[in-house]
Amino acid sequence: MGSLAEWYQSIPTPDDLTRVESLFANIQAQFPQLKLEFKWNQPMFTDHGTFIMGFNPSKKHLAVAIEPQTMTHFIPQIDKAGYDHSQIIRFPWHKPLDEQLIHDLIAYTIDQKKDATTFWQR
Repeated sequence: MGSLAEWYQSIPTPDDLTRVESLFANIQAQFPQLKLEFKWNQPMFTDHGTFIMGFNPSKKHLAVAIEPQTMTHFIPQIDKAGYDHSQIIRFPWHKPLDEQLIHDLIAYTIDQKKDATTFWQR
């Protein structure tokens, strides 16, 4: 898979694709400074060359990757929302997507990495 268009084709159903396209459009509207890039076979949002959030679909969920420090900070909210997580957060296709949680994750990461000079948080 070498492009965003090919990645979109890997999304299980047309309804799921619509949800992802809507999510990406909302992220870009709320955070216009973020750049949607395609690296390591997945789309991700970056800010001034530093990682903010990445995405990977599976049959049952949309996996969302965030920095470990962000994950640690948000575990109570993620648990309260009922999402399964490890190093990623799993947003099941059959449940409504908590876009406020995603917004909060992004806003927090942007703030934490405002002075970052590396791709990954140290």
